[in-house]
Amino acid sequence: MDLTARVEDYLEAILEIEMTGEIATVTKIAANLGVTKATVTAALKRLKIEGLLEHERYGDVALTGDGRGTALTVYRRHEFLSDFFVRILGFSRERAQRVSCVMEHEIDEQTERRLAAFTDALAHAERGNEEWFRQLQETLDFPKALPVPLCMMPDGSNGAVARLTAQYELRRRLNSAGFVPDAMVSGIKKQEGAPGGLFTFTMNEIHMRVGITEASAIWLYQPEAV
Repeated sequence: MDLTARVEDYLEAILEIEMTGEIATVTKIAANLGVTKATVTAALKRLKIEGLLEHERYGDVALTGDGRGTALTVYRRHEFLSDFFVRILGFSRERAQRVSCVMEHEIDEQTERRLAAFTDALAHAERGNEEWFRQLQETLDFPKALPVPLCMMPDGSNGAVARLTAQYELRRRLNSAGFVPDAMVSGIKKQEGAPGGLFTFTMNEIHMRVGITEASAIWLYQPEAV
């Protein structure tokens, strides 16, 4: 059954209410999700037709076996993601909850397994006080600003190459020209004269010029992060 994110939210909300030891009702579900009782009632009708819950008019709400299985899967992913964002990435609990609510519907079983394995490896490295993990934490605590394409850099600005988004021949050509991680680019200036413009700058003491295609594929750390 292909369930929408909103349907999964309803199943998860019912499960969360049940986990507090209470009986799920339309009023409690509405409060949990921040919607009206009329909206909840309409949604419950659909979920009942799909065989995911049991609900009689003005009665309590209970998940069926299929509904509980789906709810547990979504809830497990939510809790796992939230823990990952708080413990590994250092998010606040509130922010982690918000991001997890969005992502929990998009990850599949394989993604969940890989993230779980990655988290376990990091936890093992943390317990062992391994050097590479300490370096990773320092990077996460003091990250560089988000990189942007060279074509979006202000005139006269400088930057350091963060990554190339080009593939195949263009990527090979840019690498051969010296566009490798941390290479310094200075004096960026846009010049008109070609579709999208031309961009001039200095890299490794060499004055260079690229078109919009190359400038869109070369991503730089912004001046304040270099």
